[in-house]
Amino acid sequence: MKMIETSFTEYGIVLANFMRRAARQNALCDVLKRVVSLLSGLLISLHAVGAETLPVVTLSPQIRTLPMPDGALDARVSELGTLSLESLNAFWREHRVIEAGARQPEMAYVLAGEHQRLINGAGDRIYARGAMPSHALESVPSSVTNRATTGLATFGIYRQTQTYTADDGAVLGQALSHIGEARLVRSEEDIALLEVLSAHQEVRSNDLILALEPDAPRTALQPRLPSSAINGRILAVPGGVRFIGALHIIALDVGTQDGLEPGHLLQVNSPSETVFDARRQVVTPLPPSPAGWAMVVKPYQQVSYALVMQASSMLEVGDRVVTPDL
Repeated sequence: MKMIETSFTEYGIVLANFMRRAARQNALCDVLKRVVSLLSGLLISLHAVGAETLPVVTLSPQIRTLPMPDGALDARVSELGTLSLESLNAFWREHRVIEAGARQPEMAYVLAGEHQRLINGAGDRIYARGAMPSHALESVPSSVTNRATTGLATFGIYRQTQTYTADDGAVLGQALSHIGEARLVRSEEDIALLEVLSAHQEVRSNDLILALEPDAPRTALQPRLPSSAINGRILAVPGGVRFIGALHIIALDVGTQDGLEPGHLLQVNSPSETVFDARRQVVTPLPPSPAGWAMVVKPYQQVSYALVMQASSMLEVGDRVVTPDL
């Protein structure tokens, strides 16, 4: 009889525990049901309010493929990005080359400023001597504002900086720096009176008066590899800088006759170092190492201007530029 009473007691304890757990689970279920009902009502309200302005977008995992630029370029080329039109226009007019052998008439030059001013700027009048360019652009620089100058012949004012020469000493061209623009007011015999429309440097005596070059390309430059093998060197840096880094403009001794076009990407190699081979007792040159990337911006026949896009080390005049080895 005692064993039966013990069994009933144990069953009672188990049943009580089960009932308590069931009660807790039921209470939890009631709470979850209330939360779900509240969230459902909120979602329905949001959908009703923003149904017209918030369209439903279904997202799903997928693989996206993007076309590479012209040709199968290496990823490193794509990372360089494009050269915007604003940057291209800034570089385009700033630097110019008159190549050796180009048929140029005697160039007009600044004789003096009006009232014998030595230094002149925008709004001043200057006297020039020589034959004025006959193919001046019928346009006005974008930097000139609030002037009734539409349709006037516009000339460029340039200053000679340095002469570019090849490895053998042959003259490649004369470098010019853009100073500003001017228009013709009147002329008598070989003396002309000009009005300076814009100038980012002071206009001095002996500055040249030339027709402006055609505008820069209307599209941004996308880096691409040249189709021909290029092997040239850095001639100079406009402005006389010796050490070169990223975003510097450099002059090269290769041009369109070598197959270069705007946007072509070149690899800049540092000079090869030499070591002494103790076993053979000879001085041995080491292979050149890549030091940077330059993109051709403005090529002429024998000379080109390029923009340094990247530089892993300091570049110098005389460093070689070659077709990238990707």
